[in-house]
Amino acid sequence: MQKVLISLLVLILVSCKKSSKNPVETFSYKTVQQQITTKETQRILFTLAADSMRGRDSKKGGYFKAAAFVTDYFKLNNIKPFYTEYRDSLVTDNLVSYNLVGQLGDYDPKRKTVLIGAHLDHIGIRGKEGDTIYNGANDNATGSTAVLQVGKFLAQYQWKQNVLLALFADEEKGLKGAQQLAKRLRDENIDLAYMVNFEMIGKTLTTGANQVYITGYNRSNMAEVMNIITPNFVQFLPQAKELNLFQRSDNYSFFKQLNIPAQTLSSFDFQNYDYYHKPEDEAAKMDIENMTQIIRTAAFTLAKMLENTIEIKLIDTSSIR
Repeated sequence: MQKVLISLLVLILVSCKKSSKNPVETFSYKTVQQQITTKETQRILFTLAADSMRGRDSKKGGYFKAAAFVTDYFKLNNIKPFYTEYRDSLVTDNLVSYNLVGQLGDYDPKRKTVLIGAHLDHIGIRGKEGDTIYNGANDNATGSTAVLQVGKFLAQYQWKQNVLLALFADEEKGLKGAQQLAKRLRDENIDLAYMVNFEMIGKTLTTGANQVYITGYNRSNMAEVMNIITPNFVQFLPQAKELNLFQRSDNYSFFKQLNIPAQTLSSFDFQNYDYYHKPEDEAAKMDIENMTQIIRTAAFTLAKMLENTIEIKLIDTSSIR
């Protein structure tokens, strides 16, 4: 009997050790480099942008296949469901779809919350001849890959803020998924501090490797904070203001409904890729090494922001840069 009790105690201690979080002080950029690998970036990207995903459109069924992959990834990497089965449901064009929302660690309603997101959907299958599958590798399998890998890294640590991960549905149908989740978080009185969105990071920014631009550059101190942590990572792109990109991605719903800093990181600058919303937007055309560097840098930067509970605050809401 004593041997049985000792064996049970050992099993409990081992289980506790496996489930415990690492001290946040243990992470470094080298840690991020070792854990966010080019091999995994490629695996996730090529899976989400495969022909079998049928352009990740809900009407063609591909979105739900991609959502199943994300759900399995969340479960495998200790990312808990924030809603039942991770699903935040909505109806678009008479079809039920859902955002996927995961949480890192235990949610505490007394703490502020940080949201990291990207849209998972794309535009599906169009036409009858030639390549009819719009794989959406850059738009936005790359951003979804970033959320998964950043989330996996951050899930190893305990943070002083709640951290949520969201993969949005129906962005291509008018930002519907983000609108739904922003309203729900507002109605549920979630104290959201800021939101970081990833959109099209598969090509190297014209200004240089391992760089992104941020939409709504002057709306908050987010770019400034990120560049203090990782110099020269975040750039200002004039076209982002000219084309009003701040309002054209999933970040905008959270800014509009919750009045918080909510901005998008991207490396698609309209000069470095010719296949936006075309069937040729395929995984083989992505700059995988540079994309991995962007994801590593973003993970490290966000981790430092969380570690130091840095305040991201709105500065100027009267003009868009």
